[in-house]
Amino acid sequence: MDPDKSGAAAGILMRTLSGLRSEASRPIIHQKIETAELIWNNKLSDVSERLGTTQITSTSPSPGLPLALSPSWEVLQETTARLLFMAVRWVRCLAPFQTLSKRDQLLLLQESWKELFLLHLAQWSIPWDLSPLFNSEKARERLPKDDKVVNNEIKAIQEILARFRQLSPDGSECGCIKAVILFTPETPGLVDAQPVEMLQDQAQCILGDYVRGRYSRQPTRFGRLLLMLPSLRSIRQCTVEQLFFKETIGDIPIQRLLGDMYTMEKSYN
Repeated sequence: MDPDKSGAAAGILMRTLSGLRSEASRPIIHQKIETAELIWNNKLSDVSERLGTTQITSTSPSPGLPLALSPSWEVLQETTARLLFMAVRWVRCLAPFQTLSKRDQLLLLQESWKELFLLHLAQWSIPWDLSPLFNSEKARERLPKDDKVVNNEIKAIQEILARFRQLSPDGSECGCIKAVILFTPETPGLVDAQPVEMLQDQAQCILGDYVRGRYSRQPTRFGRLLLMLPSLRSIRQCTVEQLFFKETIGDIPIQRLLGDMYTMEKSYN
């Protein structure tokens, strides 16, 4: 990517994320992040409406919620497939991402899909208690037995979901967190890492400004949001594939499918 294109990409992100600082002006990047989140939330509502009451079982109430519910394993499998497609669509709706080269777009998506999926799962699962499913026999039979690494990863996923439920990030926070994850300049093979680094830095800075302005009485909120990122990255892609997608895609690595999924999303936009 030449310097002019790099500057254009950074400029788009600056204008978009700067919208979080001023609700009155609402420049482009804030609108684009909100558009992506709005599309995602509309799709989320459609998915949630598919959960019939016969597919839901009651469990013990969770703190802050009148009743915690647990969907069936079949519902979870169907939903996770939809959430993956929705994560790809969220990426497609993010205008600054489209300023990067096509190769870099695919590399960044392949590198970050697992974290984006888990964040979307966390957003969807706020009203649910998934612990019974993670501890069920159906979950165990999909994963290596007596594997300490896998067991720790399952615990980490549950901790991420619990922390997300506790913090309940709003749409602007979720959009910025996803942008920080998506724009990872350390991704191997990038044609031009500089604009990616600029986009990530600015997403993180705007998130900090937004949180400090919107949640001034929660001085640790920004740090707690960022602390989710190492936990998300500590979980291996193969564990997520085996746990959530074994029945829908079999043993095919999701990284191999993302190119087709991304192209499919282009045809719908």
